[in-house]
Amino acid sequence: MKILTHNMMACTKKQCMGKGFPLKVESTEQIVLEQEFNYEFTKNIYPKLDWLGIAEISIKFNIPIQLDTTKHSLEDEEFLKTLHNLLCNLKVITGSLTCPNCQRVYPIDKGIPNMLLREDEIYQEIKE
Repeated sequence: MKILTHNMMACTKKQCMGKGFPLKVESTEQIVLEQEFNYEFTKNIYPKLDWLGIAEISIKFNIPIQLDTTKHSLEDEEFLKTLHNLLCNLKVITGSLTCPNCQRVYPIDKGIPNMLLREDEIYQEIKE
């Protein structure tokens, strides 16, 4: 799972709508991919990012990034390269995502987060 994907995900439980974001990432295995820097993509995705989630991830994976978004420019290529590296080159292979609201843990296996609810969780949501 690329960090860009993580930044767009939220808890799938009904009780967490609007509160289950950003998910906390735990990684037991990750890789860094070598992908060509895409200036336009990074510049265009910038306004859609959740900066609290980006801050947590950058600290967790030791990829320093300037988090004061008022001090840098979208014309600052070094900043955009660092952001691109964090979003597109870092991939979590195994680990988990945890909802900050209900503490539901979603496993990540082979780079794919499993966001499906268990049968008992679905039944409980139907009852509510």
